[in-house]
Amino acid sequence: MSATSARNTGTGGAAPRRPRALAPACLAAAAAALLSPWRAGAAPPRAAVQLEYRRAPGAERCPGEGLLREEMVRQLGYDPVEPAAALQARTLIFRGPGREMHATMELHDVDGAVTWSRHLVAYNDDCRELVMNMALSLRIALDPSLRVQPAPAPPPPAPAPAPPVEAAAELPARPAGPELRVGFTGAAVFGLLQDTSPGTVLHAALRYPSFSLGLEGLVQWPAEMSVDRGIVSTWLAAVSAVPCSQVRYLFACAFVSLGVVTTAARGVSLDETSTLWLATGPRAGVELPISDWLAVQIYGDIMLRLSELRVESPTAVLWVPPSAGGLVGLRIDFGLVAGLGAPARRALPGRGPWARR
Repeated sequence: MSATSARNTGTGGAAPRRPRALAPACLAAAAAALLSPWRAGAAPPRAAVQLEYRRAPGAERCPGEGLLREEMVRQLGYDPVEPAAALQARTLIFRGPGREMHATMELHDVDGAVTWSRHLVAYNDDCRELVMNMALSLRIALDPSLRVQPAPAPPPPAPAPAPPVEAAAELPARPAGPELRVGFTGAAVFGLLQDTSPGTVLHAALRYPSFSLGLEGLVQWPAEMSVDRGIVSTWLAAVSAVPCSQVRYLFACAFVSLGVVTTAARGVSLDETSTLWLATGPRAGVELPISDWLAVQIYGDIMLRLSELRVESPTAVLWVPPSAGGLVGLRIDFGLVAGLGAPARRALPGRGPWARR
């Protein structure tokens, strides 16, 4: 009995403990093998894109490419910009009328076809906020988890839902082009004729985002002076070509003026009554926008006379003007036609803190 009991004890006690010791290790290995594919596929795919970031003339003060990439890294959690990526993002920032800043964005596939595009507008001249919104739009375009899944097709009898009104507003605007502007100026002209006198200027220009090409007609009202027992009056009519450069509210111009000076006299005999007028000089001023189509400009000219001018009688020289004079003007400027594909005034509905409500 003792030997049998000893054999039964060895068989029933020592042998079963070995399987119990190996069971947890086997279960852990099986769990790791089952979970390893799930862990490998848990990380979402990363987007890769080439980035082309441009600023048109007039938008030089906007932030550079670094801010856009920094904001994309912050929102995506990684840097998606790779020089050899098949997908290419092309962005352009340009200035619109008044305080508007525009941004266009496009994604191009490996064949160069446009697969996505957006057009953003900031109405308060805030380029930084515009770049932040560009990064948000690019994140939505690049992150598959944020893309809106297409709705299931409705049953055949049911009509398809009409597209929302906002969808048409998100189409990219046409490239910026010149706008026709006209203006009327009341001016004070000094140093050109015998005395300071008022003047009237009619102005027309093709206006671009950062410069303009203008044509003006100036009439300086007659200035009079007394000579012995007579009176001599002189007035000026001229046409000027005026190219200008504008940065926000400030502008600077150069002009060339061609016209005629006419002199009339009462009680005095004159040798000539008409003289050629040729002058040039700089202009500087400030523009105060009132609305999208109306602005007020205050400016000053320095006129350098290039032609000879004098008032003579048969016996003496009655008056010779100085070689330089000036003009101070107040202009009312109107926008008439946005031509050659000027951007729409309201390209997007009011969205975000920078949109006009």
